[in-house]
Amino acid sequence: MKFTLKDYQDDAVAQVLDRFKKARKRWHEDGEKNAFSLTATTGAGKTVMAAAVFEALFFGSDDYDFERDPGAVVIWFSDDPSLNEQSRWRLQEASDKLTTSDLVTVENTFSRELFEPGKVYFLNTQKLSKNSILVRGADPSDQGILTIDGMPLIPDGRSHTIWDTIRNTIKHPDLTLYLVLDEAHRGMRDTVKGTQTIVTRLINGESVVPGIPIVWGVSATVQRFNDAVQSMKDRTALPNVVVDAKQVQDSGLLKDTITLDVPEDSGDFTTVLLRRGTQKLKELSEAWSTYSDEQGEGTNVKPLMVLQVPNSPSNDDVGTWLKTIFDTWTDLPRDSVYNVFGEHREENFGGFVVPYIEPQRVQEATHVRVLLAKDAISTGWDCPRAEVMVSFRVASDQTHITQLLGRMV
Repeated sequence: MKFTLKDYQDDAVAQVLDRFKKARKRWHEDGEKNAFSLTATTGAGKTVMAAAVFEALFFGSDDYDFERDPGAVVIWFSDDPSLNEQSRWRLQEASDKLTTSDLVTVENTFSRELFEPGKVYFLNTQKLSKNSILVRGADPSDQGILTIDGMPLIPDGRSHTIWDTIRNTIKHPDLTLYLVLDEAHRGMRDTVKGTQTIVTRLINGESVVPGIPIVWGVSATVQRFNDAVQSMKDRTALPNVVVDAKQVQDSGLLKDTITLDVPEDSGDFTTVLLRRGTQKLKELSEAWSTYSDEQGEGTNVKPLMVLQVPNSPSNDDVGTWLKTIFDTWTDLPRDSVYNVFGEHREENFGGFVVPYIEPQRVQEATHVRVLLAKDAISTGWDCPRAEVMVSFRVASDQTHITQLLGRMV
């Protein structure tokens, strides 16, 4: 590892590897499928812990008394390709053993009989949707699939769909398939209600594809995942790994204080809140600049303000909000505002041009000082310099709110 793990990280890695060792033995000896979760507050370094786990899994570790699994294959799954890209980059940043060729993003051209051991394959929900090129032809009962002598004709002349690859890898006696669910609470809401999602199809299996034998859910809010696992048939829930939030805070990786400003009276407080948020951003920027000058070394942190807007914001409203920001901080450059909307395009709000930027690039793009967002920041987004958030979105789900506030932690 390139990083020295904190004590709580080291302990969590040891526990995860212990679960993996037991799950692998049970799968190959008895065909028993297992699942467990790792829960750690936002900012605890879950991806760094995962990097240490993968190093031990692929290469073995004397420190953890763990023998390598020569047939280990890992699928890293999330519902957002940008989260996958962020995680892939952070895994490589943390590990001195995992190379670019070991961390494989599954593209639409992917076609293999088996996954290759010693690699982490990044998949997302869109790649497994019914209309994805990767899965077409996987289910002969689907309407519109061409067949030759009763056999499905897979598009583009590919020899295997992604479901074929998953099935063949699970059934291979020398391979062990591990599924890592990043932000494991996602895709689980309907599971508790009894409705299958793409995530639960991976876990439970479907049609001729068996369920993945070892499932590791990772999230700051794992209750939905844990509830879903408890309700699943033919899968044993191993003890979950829980990281104490107090230990994370004591390590210095979390902010000591989060200030929430919520109006108690009814009325339109958007302008008031935006002025307060912008003034706070300005004060934090000045404080960081002063600190950097005093230290005489290191990078000057450029704090970011996140402005969370409704799904279909009025152009006039957003234009007014941006005008309030620039009126409050007159020296703020006009080209410092960007968006991470799902439309992935430049927007124009009341004469303010707001380009699009990929969420995973925001932390390093220090010229971005104000970020307009809808839901892109609510889960899994890493941006430590995001120190102020003003939200004009209504939210009632506890998991969603916890994840949202976690971006500021």
